[in-house]
Amino acid sequence: MDFSQWGQPSKEWLTFAAANSVLLSLSNEGLTPLQQQEQANKTRSTLAKHLVQTTGLSKLVTTQDHVVPTRDGQFITVRSYRPVLLGSQPLPGYVYFHGGGFIFGSLETELFNCSWLAHALSITVVHVCYRHTPQIKGLTPWHDAIDGFEWIASYTESLGIDASNLIVGGTSAGGSLTACVVQHELRRARESGTTNRIKGQVLGIPTLVNWKAFPYELFANKEKTSLIQCKDAAILNEKRLIQFSNLLGDDVDPADRTWSPGLVDEEELRGIPQTAFLVAGWDPLRDEALWYAKKLKNAGVKTNVHIFPGLPHAFMTFLQLPSHKRWNEALLGCLRWAAADEDGWVVELPPVMPPFMETSAAVDSSTNQVTAGASESDLLAKVGDSL
Repeated sequence: MDFSQWGQPSKEWLTFAAANSVLLSLSNEGLTPLQQQEQANKTRSTLAKHLVQTTGLSKLVTTQDHVVPTRDGQFITVRSYRPVLLGSQPLPGYVYFHGGGFIFGSLETELFNCSWLAHALSITVVHVCYRHTPQIKGLTPWHDAIDGFEWIASYTESLGIDASNLIVGGTSAGGSLTACVVQHELRRARESGTTNRIKGQVLGIPTLVNWKAFPYELFANKEKTSLIQCKDAAILNEKRLIQFSNLLGDDVDPADRTWSPGLVDEEELRGIPQTAFLVAGWDPLRDEALWYAKKLKNAGVKTNVHIFPGLPHAFMTFLQLPSHKRWNEALLGCLRWAAADEDGWVVELPPVMPPFMETSAAVDSSTNQVTAGASESDLLAKVGDSL
């Protein structure tokens, strides 16, 4: 295998980087992990709250927190998001795991992302806020993800979720948790002889194999694998990747199938629900994602793969980057595709427009805070000047 053709920095990124050199040169390497966590979470939370308020999503989406017990006697919180005007009717469900190297992320950092998806797709989004390093080590995030999913699957009715239309997804570290949860559910369904409760999954820039267990021998040239080719990439480089891994400790075998779900044999993957991928080309994690996509396809799983050539890990977080909008459009498409029935038909359920928007639209559409059916980037364009 060789996916190196996607790994050269794109003109789009180089132009963006040249214009934003100060922003991209900012570093928190001098801080302790706890200080890094506090700083990153505060920044992300502040932006998320600002966007929810200025786009009007705070009026369109309601949230509720639920305390969920974990296997080690502790508790995590999951937060559900529902479009206000759809009431209590059952909606398709999306179980979401955030990214952040297993160290960053909180309930508040995902406030805008989850609100936007709930509104744009008329679904119930349930964000599982697993525990993070450096407070924990080992397989705790994966176990929290499974425990969180099991709780959600057991309470779909009270959460307002159509149990027959439940998908799972996440980005980066959240992609690893997603793959683990989906594999766990497949094994549960096999062993119990019951139906798989997951209809589809969406893996965004996922980490699927611990770097110490990466199968270089399966690739045409070690130097062209993404771990080597992209070791000095922007946003996520080799040093950062190793730091995130080290914070999880060394008590677990890197080849453990929970820690590295991408290593599961093809035969075991038969029966995995349809899977969509969003992959960045200039990303150390590129090859494990595309390799896993090939394994799933070989196992007879329906796959849908989107590749963003020459862009680094988490590029979509930069609102000024043109491909930010492309990512959002692809993400919405992947979520619709993952929830589609076997015939591939997707029934588009537009967001419901509240009375105050209908009235203002009749007078002057430019005064709308949120345009029904708008993508995240469309919404951001309206508030970009104030950021």
